[in-house]
Amino acid sequence: MLCFVGHSCFAADVTGNWIAEIVASGESQYARVNLTADGGKLSGKWGENTVTGTVSQDNIELVLTDAQGKQMGSLTGRRDGEKIVGTGTLSGGRGGRGGRIGGAAPGFASGPVQIGWNLKRAALSPAKPQLHQFNPTDLYGTYSGSLKPALTIFPGDTVRTWTADAGGVDAKGVRHRGGDSAVGPFYIEGALPGDTLVVHFLKIKTNRSSARQGTRVNPHAITTAYLVAAKYDPEFSGEWNLAPEKGVATLVHPSEHLKSYSVPLKPMLGCISVAPPGAEQYRGGDLGPFGGNLDYNDNVEGTTIYLPVYHPGALFGIGDGHAAMGDGEVTGSALETSMDVEFSVDIIKDDASVQPRAETKDYLISFGVSGSVPESIQIATSQLATWIKRDYKLNDSEVAILFGAALKYDITELVDAKYDVVAKIPKSILASMK
Repeated sequence: MLCFVGHSCFAADVTGNWIAEIVASGESQYARVNLTADGGKLSGKWGENTVTGTVSQDNIELVLTDAQGKQMGSLTGRRDGEKIVGTGTLSGGRGGRGGRIGGAAPGFASGPVQIGWNLKRAALSPAKPQLHQFNPTDLYGTYSGSLKPALTIFPGDTVRTWTADAGGVDAKGVRHRGGDSAVGPFYIEGALPGDTLVVHFLKIKTNRSSARQGTRVNPHAITTAYLVAAKYDPEFSGEWNLAPEKGVATLVHPSEHLKSYSVPLKPMLGCISVAPPGAEQYRGGDLGPFGGNLDYNDNVEGTTIYLPVYHPGALFGIGDGHAAMGDGEVTGSALETSMDVEFSVDIIKDDASVQPRAETKDYLISFGVSGSVPESIQIATSQLATWIKRDYKLNDSEVAILFGAALKYDITELVDAKYDVVAKIPKSILASMK
């Protein structure tokens, strides 16, 4: 393209898809923006709002209006390298993702709000989904939005990788960072706060022949009387042999009564996460609405998990492999081992639930993570009800009848900083309601 003296190529360059970052009172929100330039005039969409404006030389002026034609913002900007940066005002309505300017987002006044903003070109997806072989050189031990991504992938891409056990030991016996450390984080291009990250687990398999387990019941799971009276054998072994070809695990040093004891292998991931909101930071053994150490024994091969996105790119990670685990992980550790994992990712734009969700071939599953089991039950049940009402168009009375007859609960986490309970409903029952 030729640009003559006194003119600019900037007007033509503006056309296309952008990601907007809006900053007020030190907090960021995000929006997807589409602009079309016709000479010096601009039109398009900014999040949920309509945008019009003008462009000349390296300068741009934009006006945002809502569906009723009410002006929601006035912005001015200038090209700065590959970005467009500027200032302006925004008032009530959704100027960006991750909160409502003028209401829901902490630190944003009721408006008009003085803001800084910038536009960055949305990345173009490859012509076809990519397969990534990712071999970690290190693990990370905290959940945080400040972490540097280890790999950038696009929706539709597949990743083949491995995880260590909860102590950081990999398939070769090499110890990495411990404490439920994770592989990643993976930056998913195009994921924005307010979206849902969709992860399809295509493969979760043990990759070594040994596992270890705690040998004492965690105090969270028993009465004080039992705890005080318990007489544990300090030499009792929680080491396991794994036999994938037989699909079972057996104790390496069984006691007299456990010589014939074996458990079916059910390889799973204890830690599945995105970065938590804002500047929050948690240890690898923690859990919350961002996921983390969920320790759900149905997070297995074939499961799809849905996680709310709080930061651009989501910063997804996995870790804490178990060859098998009883509900609640009541000994503080299950059959801890390393895994080979393959997963693919997608994004549900502009929609996110308040806690993780999952789907297996048999169930729709809703997680409830909180400081108590009763509250976790309430969160999980309410989220599952909301999900079914939306997707199956049931009313509250119909949901009550459905839950009263068919709802199931699993206690997944009893021994860490927070409790985790899942509510689930059989998909076979829902199939007749589509």
